[in-house]
Amino acid sequence: MIENDKYISQKKLFILLAGVVIYFFTCMSKALVPGPIFNNMLDLGLNASEISTVGASFMLTYSASQLLAGIFADRYGGVRILLIGGSLFAVGMLGFPCSTDFLPLMLFRATAGFGAGMVFLGVAKLIADVFPEKISLALGIILFLAFFGPVCGTYPMVKLIEMTSWRTAMFIPAVIAAMALLLVVILSRGTIKPAIPGNALAPLFEMLKNRQMWLLCVSSSISFGCYYVLLSQLGQKSIQDFCSFPPERAALCIMAMTILVAAGNMGVNLLLKLCGDRRRIIIRLSALCTLAGALLGYCAFRWNFNAAAILAAFLLIAVPGGFFPLFGTVAKELNPPKSVGLSIAILNFSATAFIAIMQYIGGFILKAHEKSMTGNRIAAEAYYNVFLFLIIMAVIGFILILPVIETRK
Repeated sequence: MIENDKYISQKKLFILLAGVVIYFFTCMSKALVPGPIFNNMLDLGLNASEISTVGASFMLTYSASQLLAGIFADRYGGVRILLIGGSLFAVGMLGFPCSTDFLPLMLFRATAGFGAGMVFLGVAKLIADVFPEKISLALGIILFLAFFGPVCGTYPMVKLIEMTSWRTAMFIPAVIAAMALLLVVILSRGTIKPAIPGNALAPLFEMLKNRQMWLLCVSSSISFGCYYVLLSQLGQKSIQDFCSFPPERAALCIMAMTILVAAGNMGVNLLLKLCGDRRRIIIRLSALCTLAGALLGYCAFRWNFNAAAILAAFLLIAVPGGFFPLFGTVAKELNPPKSVGLSIAILNFSATAFIAIMQYIGGFILKAHEKSMTGNRIAAEAYYNVFLFLIIMAVIGFILILPVIETRK
């Protein structure tokens, strides 16, 4: 019996590793649309608002699946959630580059997003099963590795598009993710635990009453929303238009952001030690970085600062993007131990919902300035108005984070 349990644990470890590969590509996918293919989508006949809607559809369904999977993850187990999510993600990713019109593009992105959200919860739950005593460290390491996905979705993807085409470049990560999913299917026999009986909604209702949790969720979500507006919507495009950078150089600037975020997933643990494990100092600092970056970005586009100022603004906004392990730890400490999966799910649900909403509003602002476009070039006025919106949101986020209590042991 002990040997059998050890064999199952080993299989779960390999399933977790395959799940991390799939999760890597879900993170990469967040930066792919519109990101490096913004102009390619304009060439398909889509306008800025439609392109933003296609991009936001991924995060909206990602958010919805976070809530749904979070409710059932603790009852149905990580392997089952990973299988369902990985299948949906693979279908969406494989179908997107085969599409041309707005509706199928949006539907395939929405399918990929719904699956991606479940993949994250499946991986998080497997981490809790395989490394129950070191969940924060293991989550930080895996997030560190997976957050190089957006790095590959910037400059490397631009070069791959140049070498092949945007459709081929989008198809390659889809195939690799599908192969990793096949490995999970092969290894899954005997690892899918029976569903735990009980009321799955009871922990959710209990968490909804937690005011501290909501303050943390909304504030951190605003920071993530500001970061993803730059990462996947207008970051590369704005540098190309405003600084006259070629796509490769602009993509390198965005890649610097993603590297900073990836490093932050590991560096936040060191920062915690330097602050004596005081969580509240760092979460306040993260909100302040978002606000400072939004202010600098507005000034840079409004008064024609140089490219260095714009990159500094982008990097400041990117800093909190690497703090998810910290936010996840605080969320876990604000809730009962039995609701680890759900607390992380609610945190991620809130983040992705705000990302989608803020991307949509950003697209609406850009569309309002379409008449001032010169060819595919968007006017600076459109960009600094987006940053004005980010300033307003960042102020709200900073105010909301102030009452959050210290949760260190």
